[in-house]
Amino acid sequence: MTRTMTRGPGVSTSATPASFHSFYRQHVQGVIALGLSMTGDRGVAEDIAQEAFTRAYRDWDRVGTYDNPGAWVRRVASNLAISRWRRMKSEARALMRLGNRPEAPHELQPRDEEFWAAVRGLPDRQALALALHYVEDLPVAEIAAILECAEGTAKSLLHRGRKALADQLGLDTTEVAR
Repeated sequence: MTRTMTRGPGVSTSATPASFHSFYRQHVQGVIALGLSMTGDRGVAEDIAQEAFTRAYRDWDRVGTYDNPGAWVRRVASNLAISRWRRMKSEARALMRLGNRPEAPHELQPRDEEFWAAVRGLPDRQALALALHYVEDLPVAEIAAILECAEGTAKSLLHRGRKALADQLGLDTTEVAR
């Protein structure tokens, strides 16, 4: 099947599904080499090339009509490599920020087991608010952002959760608030 299109400069007039296979064979090594030069990791470069060619194949009726579909697939691969680099840079910054935090205990102390078992018995949002507050030591504003609610709602969830825990554990609410 040949598709005919009328387009502006830089676009040819036909694309056949079979032509994708020859296009792939012709360009795959060059796209992998481009990805390798941008990432320094052959496995990542192959993944980027695979994703770029997958997108080209998905839109081959359009991409195959371009005068230079190889330039298009290389642009997609370049964008994927740049996006990966930016994501890795953001993750590295986040890890650096987290590296300055004291490490949380990996196991609960026996005296904490009863408390956290009681927390798990609360309604989900109350339990999550309490865990974010006590384990992560987050302020109400951040808890509200994570729960996607108003700060007043986050405060209410903390208050109701503390009250329920105090009632369940036979404690004064001030003891739970610590």
